[in-house]
Amino acid sequence: MTPRVGLVSFSDPRSVSGLDRINEQNLSYQRAILKTFQSAGLDTCVPFESCCVTTRKQVKQALERFASEDVHAVVFGCWKWTDPMLAVETAQRANVPVLLVCTSDETLTGIGCLSAIGASLWEVAANDYCLNHGRIIDDFEAAAEWVRAASAVEDLRSKSILLWGGSYCLKMEHLRDDPAALKEFMIGDVLIEGQYLLIRRAEEIAAKSPGRIDAFVNWLVEGGASVEFDENMLTSESLRKQVALYLAARDRLGELEAEEVVGVSLRCQPELSVEYGVTGCLIPAFLPFAQDSEGPRTPVATTCEGDTKGLLTSLLLERIHGSAPAGFGDIRNMSVGGKQHLLISNCGGASVYYAANSLEPNAVLPELRLRGQCQGASGGAVGYSGKSAGAATICRIIRRAGEYTMQVAVGKMVDVTDEESGRLTWGRMWPLSLFDLELDLQEFIEKTGSNHYSFVPGDHLRAVEHACGLLGMPIERLN
Repeated sequence: MTPRVGLVSFSDPRSVSGLDRINEQNLSYQRAILKTFQSAGLDTCVPFESCCVTTRKQVKQALERFASEDVHAVVFGCWKWTDPMLAVETAQRANVPVLLVCTSDETLTGIGCLSAIGASLWEVAANDYCLNHGRIIDDFEAAAEWVRAASAVEDLRSKSILLWGGSYCLKMEHLRDDPAALKEFMIGDVLIEGQYLLIRRAEEIAAKSPGRIDAFVNWLVEGGASVEFDENMLTSESLRKQVALYLAARDRLGELEAEEVVGVSLRCQPELSVEYGVTGCLIPAFLPFAQDSEGPRTPVATTCEGDTKGLLTSLLLERIHGSAPAGFGDIRNMSVGGKQHLLISNCGGASVYYAANSLEPNAVLPELRLRGQCQGASGGAVGYSGKSAGAATICRIIRRAGEYTMQVAVGKMVDVTDEESGRLTWGRMWPLSLFDLELDLQEFIEKTGSNHYSFVPGDHLRAVEHACGLLGMPIERLN
């Protein structure tokens, strides 16, 4: 998803002294912010490159361009005084997130112009976007982050998520949610299907298209993945059933193309893991990846155990990041060099991207190790030891007494060594990602709103703050 933003600059409609010079200054700032947006990979719609908006006719023309290019947000250059209602009408009729930008250039009147437009947006309060508009002075890179956050929010509002098997896995109340409340402010639709749809398609694949399963297993092995069969959990038969379930999930999403499903959650326990006799671990491992044995794929955010808030958190994070799928899993603590680190280690599968911080199979597959699961009737976990990636952002949407809050921590993603993974007993075969967050464990556990958290590489705190501002969701820092 490429963020699409509309950009217009307003100016004084009066015949004032030095208007030509003023407009050239305005346009020079517009060119500067446009350059920043383009460098950030934003698709920018600029209706007027050689003039500023000073009439309602221009407002109409700008709105037509924004509609034709389906922009996710609009940015108003408030460099010099204008009639505020020009901007208010644009914001009202565009009906997308609005950011006001000015500079501290003392030869202009940006602060006053921005304040007058912002106050007018509050006064008219034509929609939530007017009430929750953003304001930034000087920092065009921060404006680009705001655009990416606004685009993430708008994109999710038009998409669907799918829960295979529903929620409330292992009676974890915090994993399920109120679909109607979520559809009011964050997601287009919440679909729920029984896991039998996957089982039936998986069995059809095994009976009618076993070559697809063979090809996937060969892709893993020939790519360098370590597959450690045993006599109980990870057998050739159980692996083939897991592969069939994964392929069934891909096929089912293809059938639901019109629903625009961008994220899924798999309940798994106990319908798959016990009753069907095999865990669904390859689904959270490979759905959020860019390729498989059948070629390039669009990564689909995936969580386990029907975790709705975790799925929405992952979707928001990966749209803010722009290229990496979100990591996801259960939290644990691990001592490294006398410091407490946060270990995120999901049950049996999480995006294999984090095996090598890459979307390329030739980098990822040699880092994977498939070994027998520690729970369920049979099946293998898709494990790996996560690699360092510099800064990282860890998040989780929680609900406390009915009110949504975004919890966030920023730290460093560090290597998981053999010595560290070897200290584990439960879940040693799972995917492992490790973070140095300068943790005070007591303070941390007093705040945690789930045993599941999501993450992406990079420091995206400001963008998360912007997104949550648009969603009307408070931020709570975990570190």
